[in-house]
Amino acid sequence: MIRVESPGRVNLIGEHTDYTFGYVMPMAINLYTILEGEKAEVVTLYSEHFREEKFFSLDQLYKENTWIDYVKGVYWVLKSEGYNIGGIKGKILGNLPIGAGLSSSASLELAVMAFLDKAYSLNLSRLEMALFAKKAENEFVGVPCGILDQFAIAFGKKGHAIFLDTDTLSYGYIPFPSDVSVLVFYTGVKRELASSAYAERRKIAEESLRFLGKRTSKDVDESELIKLPSLYRKFFGYIVRENRRVLEVRDALKNGNIEEVGEILTRAHWDIARNYGVSSEELDFFVRKARELGAYGARLTGAGFGGSAIALVDKEKAEEVGKAVLEEYGKKFPWKAKYFIVEPSDGVG
Repeated sequence: MIRVESPGRVNLIGEHTDYTFGYVMPMAINLYTILEGEKAEVVTLYSEHFREEKFFSLDQLYKENTWIDYVKGVYWVLKSEGYNIGGIKGKILGNLPIGAGLSSSASLELAVMAFLDKAYSLNLSRLEMALFAKKAENEFVGVPCGILDQFAIAFGKKGHAIFLDTDTLSYGYIPFPSDVSVLVFYTGVKRELASSAYAERRKIAEESLRFLGKRTSKDVDESELIKLPSLYRKFFGYIVRENRRVLEVRDALKNGNIEEVGEILTRAHWDIARNYGVSSEELDFFVRKARELGAYGARLTGAGFGGSAIALVDKEKAEEVGKAVLEEYGKKFPWKAKYFIVEPSDGVG
């Protein structure tokens, strides 16, 4: 039997920058999708989360619009790239919540990719795994995500965040302080709006680059934004500032200045809320409350419109802050929220 553990991810800073080839700083986290199984002629997988078994033969790679599409997408890409692969008989389990903005879809893709790599001796590099998983999500599942999620899950390193240039794919590991926890707060709000609003923002960002004659958002100076129509200027201005904040957080972490990191994260949240319009009342409430309770900083993580937010908290206070926020949140909102205390972990393996 082969057992694969594939982490989720949070993005510390660098939100909505990856589709304009900007900077991001994600980390793999110690919540996992687990795939246990063995080689088989066809694919038969039982999902503990959905409590159902799905089956397909390797010549049946058409979309069903269910969770199995992420598995089929990986097969579709590997077959189209010329790899000779067989099936899987197994089950999918784990403690990574689905739909919470912690990248459960990319985690599943990488779990399947790593399983097939091991079972069928494909000798894939980490970068190939990440790029193939992204292609599966973009071209088979039909979600226009950037590389951030797949890269973080493939390249995660215990005790470190990843500084990634999504243009060149050059990256470095930035030590994360061992006495600080990341408090992840899932608002209980499913990101229903996310796909259409995400697509709209991506389109505006790509059009802004064309309008300015630039290849990446890293090449744009704030002084050039005056050339854009007002909505485009507002949205793209956020992206330009966010790129700068990723560099600032990288330097502050290297200098061990967690207070400065926290301030930058909080500033990033209010910028994305006011100027990119992807926050929500629930996410804003968490950011305010976490700061009141002593967090260094807090911000939404992922696409926004619900999903999750993060706060940086001293390790010994993390549980106390999580409980207190959850209690206050429950008085104000009807959603079933929960929190997780996580730390940077190794990538899929």
